[in-house]
Amino acid sequence: MTLTISQYIEAFGSDDGRFRTFERLRAVPDETGMPVFTMPGHGLVDFQVTADNVRHTLRCPLHRDEEALLRLWTIGDRDRGLGSRFFTEWRLLRGEVVLFDEAGEAFEMDVLARATPVGVPLAEFLEKAAARRDGEALAAALRSFEDLTEWAREAGRGGVTVGRLLVSPGGEMSLTGFSASDQTDRVFRMLHDAAEKAGEKAGYDFGGDKVRLVRDGGGWMYVDGRGQAVIDAVYRAASPFRGERAEVETRLGKGLIDPSGRTVLEPVYEELVWDDYWGVAAAMREGMWFLHDRGGVRLTEEGYDWLGECSEGMLLAERGGRCGFVDVTGRLAIPCAYDEASSFAEGLALVSVGGESFFIDARGSRI
Repeated sequence: MTLTISQYIEAFGSDDGRFRTFERLRAVPDETGMPVFTMPGHGLVDFQVTADNVRHTLRCPLHRDEEALLRLWTIGDRDRGLGSRFFTEWRLLRGEVVLFDEAGEAFEMDVLARATPVGVPLAEFLEKAAARRDGEALAAALRSFEDLTEWAREAGRGGVTVGRLLVSPGGEMSLTGFSASDQTDRVFRMLHDAAEKAGEKAGYDFGGDKVRLVRDGGGWMYVDGRGQAVIDAVYRAASPFRGERAEVETRLGKGLIDPSGRTVLEPVYEELVWDDYWGVAAAMREGMWFLHDRGGVRLTEEGYDWLGECSEGMLLAERGGRCGFVDVTGRLAIPCAYDEASSFAEGLALVSVGGESFFIDARGSRI
């Protein structure tokens, strides 16, 4: 049985005790007065609600069947015990809401709930902090993000992406959910750009206790805890070391180095993305993308028009206007046979061919 968003909205506006746990629950409206909701995929809908003056997110199924309930239970079980200052876990509430079918018969539905983290999207925070040259807030955001990424790595539940980060006014970061891909380096580059906009007076340093990335005139260099240079080079742009590798840029292009300053990938690439979680680097030169391992060895024999970020061990690949997937060994795991495709999430990828869209698994089998 398919459920509708309207059925849930009707329950939010009811005063007859339609929720088992929450009292005085109301949907958060947008500027037009309509309830705020998003569609995370897989037949689920997220509503922003308030209960006893506390804002929560309710994740509700749009199907009344065993598969939809199993997906809810899986998320609730996956998050159990993960609560921390960086992450608010989902709680599974069985039989939480009473809905009515077309015949007017009442039935109960399970939902997931969690307190909504306080903060603004990372990009918004960085833009405002850079504009007011708030070095203290930027430095706090860096420290918080370093702690968050360490916690996320220990949790081992997935990657950290830009779209799932919120930042409080003081720079404290929180994660709204894990992702199949990881954008840690991208976040550090965003912090890097914000520091440049704020100017040197922001006093903004990057990196851990052993090696830090600091501004040096018109470029960036790596120093130790005493401020002494540990790599005899100044780069146009650089990232902190993640997984014993760092992306750097010289006048010739982008490359990859190790903590000793040894070149792992020559700085000759137009684009380069290092994924420390999977230990691979996707690099583009003269319009063609190739995959390399952490030692700089090329894994893909043939180039691709585009390689996406790694998600669940698979990279979305494009060649000749068709999409497929390359695994982290460089093997073309799923041929480039689709008109459009999205990255893998929870074992599935949405693909489209001939105007028809459907899910496939990691073997390329249609679901």
